[in-house]
Amino acid sequence: MGFLRRLLGQTDTKPWPPLGPIIYWPSAVPFHELDGYLFPPVEAKLMDVVGESHYQDSLELIGGGKTIDGVATPEQMAILLPEPSNTYDPNAVRVILGTQSKGMSGLCGYLSRDEAVTYRPIIDRVASAGLVTACRATLTGGWDRGRGDVGSIGVVLHLGTVADCEAELVREPPEPTWHGVSK
Repeated sequence: MGFLRRLLGQTDTKPWPPLGPIIYWPSAVPFHELDGYLFPPVEAKLMDVVGESHYQDSLELIGGGKTIDGVATPEQMAILLPEPSNTYDPNAVRVILGTQSKGMSGLCGYLSRDEAVTYRPIIDRVASAGLVTACRATLTGGWDRGRGDVGSIGVVLHLGTVADCEAELVREPPEPTWHGVSK
C-alpha cells in the first residue's frame, strides 16, 4: 500500500469478520481467540494435507523450529476455508495452521481433491453461518540431525468423519464471537 493511502487512512485490508461467508482468515486475527466456532470431533479420522512442501518455511516457524526429533511444537490448530476462486480446483479447501502461543498463522496446504469434494459442502455450510471449521492438527517429521539429515514437515488433520461433522452441524452452534465481541 502506498504512502498516500496510509496517510489518508485507506487500507487494503478486508473487514473482519466478513458480512458474507468466511472464505479467508486475516493474519491479524490470532488463533488463540477462537471463540464460538464449530470444532469437529477429535475422535477423528486422520487426514493428510497435500501441498505442504510449498510451505516448509511457514511450517517450521509455526512448529517452533526443527529439533533432532522433529518440530518443537507438533500439536497445532487448523482451520479449513473454502477457496471458491481457486483456478485449479473450484472445490479447493485451504488448510491454515496457527500457533496459539505466538498468535501467528499461515497457509500450510490443502485437502486432497477427493477429501475436498467430500468435506466442502459441510465447510461451506459452516462458512455461510459465519463460523469457521476448525480441528486439531499434528506436524510430522521436521527433524534436523545435522550433516544434511533433515526431514520435511508434514501435516495431519484430526478431522471427524463426514457423518461426525454432519452430526456436529445438527447441534445448535454457538453465537460467533470475535475478540470477545458478539457478531
